[in-house]
Amino acid sequence: MVKKKDIKKIRKILMILTKNPEGLWIRQLARETDLALSTVHYYINCVLDEFIENIGVKDKNGKYFGLRFVKLKPKIRETIEKDGLKKVYKFLEMSKKM
Repeated sequence: MVKKKDIKKIRKILMILTKNPEGLWIRQLARETDLALSTVHYYINCVLDEFIENIGVKDKNGKYFGLRFVKLKPKIRETIEKDGLKKVYKFLEMSKKM
C-alpha cells in the first residue's frame, strides 16, 4: 500500500524550515510544526530528501542516529522565498513523491 502524502504537512515543514535558514534540530522541527517526530522523519527522509541538508552522525549503514540537524538547501529556500511553494510542489509531483 502506498502511503498518501499530506500536502498540509509538507507545507508546514517547508514553511518552518524557510523561516529558520540556519536550520533546526529535527525534534524542534516536529514541535514547531505540531507533527509527530516519526511523521517529520518520514517526510524529511522520503519526500523532501532532495531539498534538505542533513547535519548529524551516520552509522556504518548510512542512517542518521542520535541528534540530527536539518535545513533547506540555500537554492530551495531562495526559490520558496521568491516564488512560493508552487515550483517545489511541481517538482514533487514530477518525481512522483507526492
